[in-house]
Amino acid sequence: MFRAPTVALVSFSLSCLAAAASQAAPVDPVAACFAPGTPAWRVQQVEAFVDDQTGLVSPFQGLPGTRWSQTATDGGGLGQGDPTVLTWSYIPDGTTIPGGVVPGEPTGPSNLRAWLNGIYSDFDTWHALFVRIFDRWSELTGISYVYEPNDDGAAFASGGAAGQLGVRGDLRIGAHFIDGSPAGGSVLGYNFFPNNGDMVLDSADTFFNNTGNDSLGMRNTLAHEHGHGLGMSHVCPINQTKLMEPFLALAFDGPQHDDILGGQRGYGDVDEANDTSGTATDLGGTGVVLTDRSIDDNADVDWYRFPGAAGEVITVRVEPIGLTYLNGPQNQNGSCTPGTPFNSLAQNDLSFQLRAANGTTVLANVDDGIVGENEVLLNFSLPSSGNFFVRVAGVQNAAQLYDLSVLGSGTVFADGFESGNTSAWSATVP
Repeated sequence: MFRAPTVALVSFSLSCLAAAASQAAPVDPVAACFAPGTPAWRVQQVEAFVDDQTGLVSPFQGLPGTRWSQTATDGGGLGQGDPTVLTWSYIPDGTTIPGGVVPGEPTGPSNLRAWLNGIYSDFDTWHALFVRIFDRWSELTGISYVYEPNDDGAAFASGGAAGQLGVRGDLRIGAHFIDGSPAGGSVLGYNFFPNNGDMVLDSADTFFNNTGNDSLGMRNTLAHEHGHGLGMSHVCPINQTKLMEPFLALAFDGPQHDDILGGQRGYGDVDEANDTSGTATDLGGTGVVLTDRSIDDNADVDWYRFPGAAGEVITVRVEPIGLTYLNGPQNQNGSCTPGTPFNSLAQNDLSFQLRAANGTTVLANVDDGIVGENEVLLNFSLPSSGNFFVRVAGVQNAAQLYDLSVLGSGTVFADGFESGNTSAWSATVP
């Protein structure tokens, strides 16, 4: 079952309105973000300038074509659910950032490094914030991030230069004056959609001077903006439960359930390379519980390998994760739709097989539950000693988060197992 995220006691929020290029806007799709209290006339002005039709509403259900299709490391041909390597870099101070992405923004040089050095005193301190954001997305998806210390200052932002190993990142980060901190609210920054991903922050906005709560304001802004850089648009309604809501709440830290589901629909889970027995995730033994894995479509399979002894009694459990919540797109004028019920627990009907060391002999086929129900192989006696495989699959073209547990004869759930609380198991002496 879904586990509620830890909630920080902060009520401050940002309004971040996604937008795609129109005739007056840049060539590449972009998302602009507003500070709290931004007046309606400013929001409407920006919305009249751009068109909210580009990003894919999280969780990427059934809408291909907005994720990265090529990167400097992977080359081309990337598609939905493929693991992806993204490099990232900071553009040099002085690099020109074109204006006009949002109304009234002037062209001007980036001053990202000097600006953040002024707030955090040194490069290492603020650089660590960016690293943490990319590390978190990497922990939750099939994306690997590599910091590229070089950036040649090539053309930036809309229509800018693509990533090149040793030269510049796939996604590049800069800052300059966008509109400062006018009374009533302001544009905090914007981010381009794939295959661009470049991010621009407003270095003249005093919002970022607040480093309280471990710089949660900066970190959630970066995490939200990079969500657009992965291809995700905003999701409604506004109830402070999802990172990609139009109002970026600071009531939590980083990507939440809906955001994780969206990221894994686009890029798979952290073990996404385990599509064959030869690349199976090594569990190292029994007594293992893995969380937040997924089958991202009807062609995806996940393989896990573990050693066992002849006569050992094991229990294998695949538990779908999810809940029912409202989910819908943002309107073109910046307002939010009420959304419709979305059941993330029942997106893909999962099943699994226990296979022998050769990877082909099926020892058990488990497909007893309907979509949204657990699949359990209870008290199975291994026929021999050696390596065994668990192969998880689904039948629907949708992403389904799940937990996997492989427990030996000396392992039981603290709740007696049957309640489904896979996070609450403990080893006992046989």
